[in-house]
Amino acid sequence: MLSTLMFSCQNNKNLVYLKDLDSSMLPQSFNKEKATYKIKEHDILFIRILSSNKEIAELYNNIPTRGMNTTLSSEADQYVNGFTVGDKGEISLPILGNLKVSDFTLQEIERMIQKRADEYLIDATVLVRFLDYKVTVLGEVTRPGVYFNYNDQLTIFEILGKAGDINEFGDKRHILILRPNETETKTYEIDITKKDILSSSGFYLMPNDIVYVKPSKNKAFRVNLPIWNLALSSATTVLLLLQFFRNK
Repeated sequence: MLSTLMFSCQNNKNLVYLKDLDSSMLPQSFNKEKATYKIKEHDILFIRILSSNKEIAELYNNIPTRGMNTTLSSEADQYVNGFTVGDKGEISLPILGNLKVSDFTLQEIERMIQKRADEYLIDATVLVRFLDYKVTVLGEVTRPGVYFNYNDQLTIFEILGKAGDINEFGDKRHILILRPNETETKTYEIDITKKDILSSSGFYLMPNDIVYVKPSKNKAFRVNLPIWNLALSSATTVLLLLQFFRNK
């Protein structure tokens, strides 16, 4: 029983998020270090060119604009109906032709397509969205897996919320973020119990990031604690029986 109390309880500093954020000094401001994502080869883009003349506008899209709200409801639909960036960093648009998009932001790509569409359509409106914004969460969370994001940004707290939060065995002070690109993989280790995370490079996640929540140092002991308690209880019982028969 004593061993259970000693090892099953965690130190409070390992349980609280942003524990050093002084509530008496709120509100406080933290500088953001959000990196700008630039489109890479094999990314998938949602591109629609809209016009008041729907019949003409459909000629410039790979799927009918009238079904644009329902045709990308699954990952397979996104792959088939989205625009995949090729090995040369280009996409192929109906009528408008090939366009170099790698190493450009979504806003830059939208402006480039808008400029080209304006040459053909009087009232064209171009929409460009990133369809392949996924983050993998592994380790000591409630629901590990691959999570898709349909917003322009995603924070470490949001992805942990999607994954059901860190479980009782997770170490909030040592969370590893892997950020791969074409030539290398950058690594960040963050501590979400400290307020410094709010201005760190790991606070905002990027597409294809991998978040790994490490196990706490005493996980192995805590997992095996019931077995060890049973062994200790059995040994105690044997000793008591031996003592009983010895005293008879």
